[in-house]
Amino acid sequence: MRRVILLILALTLLAAVPALAGDYPDLKGQWTSTGKAVVHGTLPHHQDVAKPQFVSGKEFTLRIDQQEEGRFSGERSSAKHKEMILGLIDEDGKVSMVDDDGMFFGTYDKATGTMKLTYMEAGKGSKVVAQGVYTRVKK
Repeated sequence: MRRVILLILALTLLAAVPALAGDYPDLKGQWTSTGKAVVHGTLPHHQDVAKPQFVSGKEFTLRIDQQEEGRFSGERSSAKHKEMILGLIDEDGKVSMVDDDGMFFGTYDKATGTMKLTYMEAGKGSKVVAQGVYTRVKK
């Protein structure tokens, strides 16, 4: 009986090892979002504005081309502009990314397969705070 219990315990521990090693979701592919933002200044994705403006309905595409474990790279684009992105996702779904002039922070929801991202850009000539939920485009 003791051997059976030890065997069950050993099999349980072996089954848990892949989860301990880091189980990252596959983020490769195309994602789209229509979010909301407050913007100011000379902006590559938006119309230039002289004073803060509240914006919603701007569509963005995120294309993740490469991923190795929790590290990934790709491109974020709007109808007006595109930029390279580099990012990380933790085992718990926390996402961090950078583009040419700003940073993204957010979470990947495994249950819905979506990413909720907040973007921040703080420059002398432009400022942006935006938020959107990115949904994967089905093939």
